Amino acid sequence: MTDGTALHTPLPQAEAGCAHCDPCNQALYKADQIARRIGTSDVAQRYWQAREKMERHEEAQALFETLKLKTNQKLILQERLGADHPKVMLVQVEISEIEEKLYQIPVAMQYKEAQDELNDLMQSVVQVLLSRLGDHLPVEPGPRQGCGQGHGGQGCSCGRS
Repeated sequence: MTDGTALHTPLPQAEAGCAHCDPCNQALYKADQIARRIGTSDVAQRYWQAREKMERHEEAQALFETLKLKTNQKLILQERLGADHPKVMLVQVEISEIEEKLYQIPVAMQYKEAQDELNDLMQSVVQVLLSRLGDHLPVEPGPRQGCGQGHGGQGCSCGRS
């Protein structure tokens, strides 16, 4: 089984509060501590256990991959054609059919729940940081919106609308 620490490249271990460490290094040190704590949490362990089971279930893997592609396709079509367009509705029907198949595979549902739980934890940490920093610094709450020429029709950083 893989654990989250294998994917993490540790930052240099600075001593908290040492005289020669600047505040940026101290902040990175604290971020590294948070990452390690998340990586060793019960939530992360459940995710890795569920992922290991998923790696042995080829049908569920294929369905999740197809679901990801169809979801991306829907988002792109929805942005270009509008939510009520027949092509968007057709892709939504296909997504619903894939989801129904996944609901019948217990391993897939365990994986999805573990993934959702880990994503919720990560989003909560980011939201706390943005909330606390927003009182003192100008922070951007989401991706930059640009001309739409970025990857997958998403915003880029060119500054044009």
